[in-house]
Amino acid sequence: MSKTFEERFPESASLKGERRRIAREEHGMRRRVLALLREGPKTVPEIASALGVPPREANWWLMGYVRYGFVRATEEVTDEGYYRYAIVAGKD
Repeated sequence: MSKTFEERFPESASLKGERRRIAREEHGMRRRVLALLREGPKTVPEIASALGVPPREANWWLMGYVRYGFVRATEEVTDEGYYRYAIVAGKD
C-alpha cells in the first residue's frame, strides 16, 4: 500500500499559509540566492533587498541553506552586526 503525502513528508504536510507558499518556492529561490552569492558574500538585508522579499523570509531561506551545507557564515561582520554569507566550496 502506498503512503500518503502526509505520511511521506510529515514536515511539509504540517506547513500552512505563508510558510507553505514559501516552502513551495524552494528550488527557484535556492537558484536565485546562490546566484547572488556567486557575486560575493552578502548579509541577510542585502539578500532580502536583492530578492525583493522581507528580511525574515530571506533569513528563513538562508538558514535552510546553511543547515544543508550550501552556504556558510563568513568571519566577516558588518558595522551593523550582520554576518556575511558565502557559498560553500563545491556547492555552486
